[in-house]
Amino acid sequence: MWTISSTLLLICCLCAALAQWQDVIEFLTKGTKDECYMSVTGSGDLTKLRITCQGDERSYWCEYQGRPKVCRSYNGNPVHYYRQIMWSLRKLPNACQGQRVYKPLMCKRATDDAQMVFTTSSSADAVPRDQPEPIRPVQKPKPKPTRPQPLRTAPARPSPYKVIKVYPPKKGVTPRPTEPVPTTQVPLSEANRLAQDYCWRSLHSACSFVIGLFRS
Repeated sequence: MWTISSTLLLICCLCAALAQWQDVIEFLTKGTKDECYMSVTGSGDLTKLRITCQGDERSYWCEYQGRPKVCRSYNGNPVHYYRQIMWSLRKLPNACQGQRVYKPLMCKRATDDAQMVFTTSSSADAVPRDQPEPIRPVQKPKPKPTRPQPLRTAPARPSPYKVIKVYPPKKGVTPRPTEPVPTTQVPLSEANRLAQDYCWRSLHSACSFVIGLFRS
């Protein structure tokens, strides 16, 4: 009998808690007026928060998880913990484009395990604005093939010697013989002339000298 009564009491408490959650987590986004609500599930110390929204032409959802039970204030009033998150979400045109991490003011002094961290969403448009983009490997540009440079040769220096080209004589044309340049004889003095006429050849110099003495 006691067991049945305890079970009924527990069911009533859960129903009351769910009814209270339903009243707290419903909200509308700013401008777009999307109808959103929160649902909380837990497995041990890990708590999952799911935000689901429905608009006129769109629907989306996103999930957060954390360990808010490490915060004493959360254990005393968990409804207020999610209400503080809701106050931030309802200021957005898209409830899933808020922050990547939420740590309500009531658990400010608690460790970071008490915060709710973004994990997944329904689409790329339903992610926090401050969500870091995945690091993409930087592709290095391929080096351009280098063309072989033509070898440059130094210009040839002019030869200091002048080259005279000798052309062979044309066929049928006989070269003219070069005529000897006539030499003019230097006139001999009268003593030298008389010595050549009257003296032996070997005595020309002596005779010329002697004749010169007499002619002077």
